[in-house]
Amino acid sequence: MSAERRTSETKKAKAIAGAYSIDTVAELISVHRSTVERLLESRKLGFYQVGRRRVIGRAHLDHYLAQVEREPITDGHRR
Repeated sequence: MSAERRTSETKKAKAIAGAYSIDTVAELISVHRSTVERLLESRKLGFYQVGRRRVIGRAHLDHYLAQVEREPITDGHRR
């Protein structure tokens, strides 16, 4: 493996360190993968684009969860 390729792979690994896959986030917040994908598409949950992959940073997830916790629930539905 060339030094250039190793450097590229190291940068990619650092870029996604502290970030989660869509499947991992779905498991962490107990929802289906398609729900997480909808949150990403609607920009309610932030993400990084790493090549063709979308990864969710810890800060993105924390921000989303803080927003969800603040939304009042009335009659069993969020407003």
